[in-house]
Amino acid sequence: MKKNDNFVILGIFLLLSASCTKGPKPMAVFTFDRNESLARDTVRFTNISTDATVYLWDFGDDSVSTIENPIHAYQQPGTYAIKLTANGQGGESSISHEIIVLASMTGKWSSNFTYFSDYNGLMELIQSVNGGLSGSVKLTMNSESFPLEATSKISGSSVSIESKVLGGQFLWKGTVNAADDFISGSLFVDGVHSGNWYAIKR
Repeated sequence: MKKNDNFVILGIFLLLSASCTKGPKPMAVFTFDRNESLARDTVRFTNISTDATVYLWDFGDDSVSTIENPIHAYQQPGTYAIKLTANGQGGESSISHEIIVLASMTGKWSSNFTYFSDYNGLMELIQSVNGGLSGSVKLTMNSESFPLEATSKISGSSVSIESKVLGGQFLWKGTVNAADDFISGSLFVDGVHSGNWYAIKR
């Protein structure tokens, strides 16, 4: 056998050995528990990639993670591209999905009425992804908290908060600003316009 033939056989052997130990190429796959989320709510990501041992998540908001199944909370509303890169012996694979993050009114709000300070108070709001609002309202003139009616909601930037307070039907209607920290509008008591109203997120 010629010397050159020996080199060719050795090269083929090394190539076959390398291909046998390399392993299958990874496939990056993941799911998450919601396509729409509220700002500051936790989103859970489930990694179902195959043939990978190392993972890199890019959440699209300058945050990354190497945890296999991370959780993440987006602080600001917007549309974010989530990218998962999975690495294994056979190389790497990437996949991306988008998530929509909506502004959230969840939190405590100082409620102020233009004319009568007795109608000032505190609202504790909890917003669901479908725009429903639950929680309670407490006026300065009374120490009792009153639950919000099921009709309370936010639609776009329009806010409607209803509660039966001390036997009266209170309706706060307003518009929330883009930063989601200030509402201005009107207060209606038993269907009668009772003056201007605003609320500031605490």
